Amino acid sequence: MPDSLKRHAVPLWVVGLSLLVLAPLLTPGYVLHLDMVFVPQQTLLPWNLGIGGGLPRSVPQDAVVSLVAGPVPGQFLQKAVLVGIFVGAGLGIARLAGDGRAGQIVSVSLYLWSAYMAARLLMGHWGLLWSFALLPWVVLASRRAREGGQWAWLVVLCAVGALVPTGGLILAVTGVGLAIGFGSRLAPWQRWLVAGLVLFVNAPWWLPALRSPVSEVSDPLGLTVFGARADGPGGVLLSVLAGGGVWNSQATLGSRTTWFAALSALTVLTLAVLGWRGWHRTRRAEALWLSALGLAGVVWAWLSGVADDQGWARELVSSLPGGGLLRDGQKWTMVWVLVLALCAPRGLERLVTGRDRAVRWSLAAGLALLPLATMPDLAAGGFGALRTSSYPQDWEEVRQRIRGREGDVLSLPWAPFRRYRWNHDDVVLDPMPRYLTNTVIWNDQLPVTVSGELVEVGGDDPRAAVVTRTIDAGRPLGPVLAQLGIGWVVVQTDQPAAGRAPDLAGMTQVWTGSDLQLWRVDAPVRSVTPSDAVVVIVDLAVAVTVAGLVIWLGYRRRHAVMS
Repeated sequence: MPDSLKRHAVPLWVVGLSLLVLAPLLTPGYVLHLDMVFVPQQTLLPWNLGIGGGLPRSVPQDAVVSLVAGPVPGQFLQKAVLVGIFVGAGLGIARLAGDGRAGQIVSVSLYLWSAYMAARLLMGHWGLLWSFALLPWVVLASRRAREGGQWAWLVVLCAVGALVPTGGLILAVTGVGLAIGFGSRLAPWQRWLVAGLVLFVNAPWWLPALRSPVSEVSDPLGLTVFGARADGPGGVLLSVLAGGGVWNSQATLGSRTTWFAALSALTVLTLAVLGWRGWHRTRRAEALWLSALGLAGVVWAWLSGVADDQGWARELVSSLPGGGLLRDGQKWTMVWVLVLALCAPRGLERLVTGRDRAVRWSLAAGLALLPLATMPDLAAGGFGALRTSSYPQDWEEVRQRIRGREGDVLSLPWAPFRRYRWNHDDVVLDPMPRYLTNTVIWNDQLPVTVSGELVEVGGDDPRAAVVTRTIDAGRPLGPVLAQLGIGWVVVQTDQPAAGRAPDLAGMTQVWTGSDLQLWRVDAPVRSVTPSDAVVVIVDLAVAVTVAGLVIWLGYRRRHAVMS
């Protein structure tokens, strides 16, 4: 093998694996699947900042997209995000794995082609995968800070990675714990500063959550519905130990249900156990802290999967402020997947020490290819589960007709998910709230099938709850919507009816297209403009702080080079 190819083997492997999954998604159009929704241009609205409506579950993710998707078309932004997740995660885990090209390649395979990556990609949780991609870099930055070096990068990475609450919390706990924990060379005042700044740069999601009037609302049924599930032989425990166990069957690859997947998971786990001692010997603090976090994530994910037998767990999620973050237990195995990717190659190295070089490389190649052989259906966007499509012209017509008009919008039929012919009949979260320039009220109650029975997890948007009660009671919507500050209704006529048909009395149809209708509420609409100056000021302060740290780091680097 030429020396130049050897030097670039790891980046080439990262890019190759990334393209193997993402190549079909880089064609023109948008990937609209379950929770992954991108639109041509998303408008910055109060709910993007966690102001008004329900709990801030995708804050500040939607605010960041709204700010970036102006100069950058939405479909290009989506493709850049997906490529950035895969390439960033691969290069990060390779660098964290240390020296040894073979071990780096194995770590890349185990991290990128993991059940965790597959499940969250198919769920459409790109914000959480953004944190997954930055996790190795946060560990590297924490290591540098811990050794008395530059700590500002850790703060910046934690800020950039906190697009969603779960991801921000995982990065913060991981990074701060490593940087200021036992044995840190940082001065006491620096430890307090790092911890305080990381907490501060996460304020865009936790501050609106605390200030929300529904901050303590969390349906106890959520843990039962969203808890980890067994996705193959070995039950819930083996599933979450392998990084899988996602609750949604639509986000579970068929290959995960096989005995080969279970045996492969046991192989990787065994190698990780064998390699942990070597990791502990060279990086004791990292090994102890990351292993503790990883095991805690696995235990909670397993408990969430047996929540029916754990009444205290349901009580914790429903009564603890912010407890709703805990209900999707499989999310919390992120650090565990990192630990497996770091330890398994070391375990293999321990087994092959002293053997012929060709044997060592052959076994390393086999372990690097094992994830691909175990989950071949992750390739090509999950064997076609993820595909691109384009919005019909009707959507842009409705956007322009409402643009600049007073009053929020109601999206009908009254259901959270849609299936569009023009989107290959894939299930996707209603794109209307992100597509229009006005705030859109939608049904945030989530219907899920559990053990063959359809159940609904309660939502938390007060205005949506009023609409639900009005529709269920068979009362006219017009007068109620006017009092709620809703002046428009968009009816997606290409969708099946959701439960009882709403009574549109008190409204006038002002436009109709192929698949959409636009109705105007006749009664005077009460002005409802949610605002929270504290949240806005803090968000701006966070942005200024992060920008200031980046400028300061750039200045220091330039000064160091010139010196």
